[in-house]
Amino acid sequence: MELDTRKRLILSAIISAYIETGEPVGSKTLLVRENLGVSPATIRNEMSELERLGYLKKTHTSSGRVPSNSGYRFYVGTLTPYRLTQRERANLTHPFETSASLEELLEESTRNLAAFSGCTVFGISPNCPDGIYQFEVLPAGKRILAIMVIASGGSVKNYFYRAKEDVTAEDASVLTKIMNGVFSGFPIDRIGTVRMLLLEHEIKSHCPKHIGIVETVKKILSRVRDYELHIGGTENLLSYPEFSDIETARGFIGMLSTREQILEALLANRPADEIEIRIGAENGLFNSPHASLITLSCNKKVPVTLGLMGPTRMDYARTIAGCNHVLAHLKSFIEREY
Repeated sequence: MELDTRKRLILSAIISAYIETGEPVGSKTLLVRENLGVSPATIRNEMSELERLGYLKKTHTSSGRVPSNSGYRFYVGTLTPYRLTQRERANLTHPFETSASLEELLEESTRNLAAFSGCTVFGISPNCPDGIYQFEVLPAGKRILAIMVIASGGSVKNYFYRAKEDVTAEDASVLTKIMNGVFSGFPIDRIGTVRMLLLEHEIKSHCPKHIGIVETVKKILSRVRDYELHIGGTENLLSYPEFSDIETARGFIGMLSTREQILEALLANRPADEIEIRIGAENGLFNSPHASLITLSCNKKVPVTLGLMGPTRMDYARTIAGCNHVLAHLKSFIEREY
């Protein structure tokens, strides 16, 4: 049903008040806050009608109303765009001017977006944007070799191999040369059985006492095919009353520890180069009617996704403006660097 002008005005006023206070909104509250130009009886009648239409709902503790998912969806669709201040723009842009790699950029951006929005922010990107790595093997103990995996974007991961015999600097140098000779220039998703057989052959020929490192390399390659996950503002949601009860807080903290669940929820059906808003229980990540999820994805050359989880009564206009600003700079960064 199409809402008339008065219903739209009252609904927007109720949602704005609830976003600000977190308290159910009654007709008296609206009369104090807003100059709606109608009588208290008219406001009560309109609120009852909005409730009947599914835009508002009553709480069990008050005769006031709170927005339903449909109410929030209407509100988000009719928002007046928020203009970021110069300081807000500068803070959100800073990581794009100082970061040396995509990994560093996401780490800084998730932290900045969390501080800006009051949300918990997730950042996801491939471990290596183009899938090409360099390897460096170094002695790390009498029988321990450290294997440094260096992504083309600059990020470094360290892994360790425990040998059956003592290791030397010459062993490490030979293994470094073999790995880079076998894998150099090959994106990680193109390294299959043939490359691994070649690696095994080269090690057997030039450094047979460390043939066991082949199994370690297989494990490393399976890991670096994965995604980087950065989380900023983990404590932010716990400051909202909706998340203060023990069960909700425990569930939220538990969700933060489920890396695979977070990746699956944010990577599934992600929008293409745009922002998507999942309100309440439809957020798909945390089973609570009190949490909404805003996702923004950039699929230009390097697939990157950011997710902002906040209360359903978050300041959508300001948060969306911040997301649009970050998304525009993220696209420019990837086009420039990759």
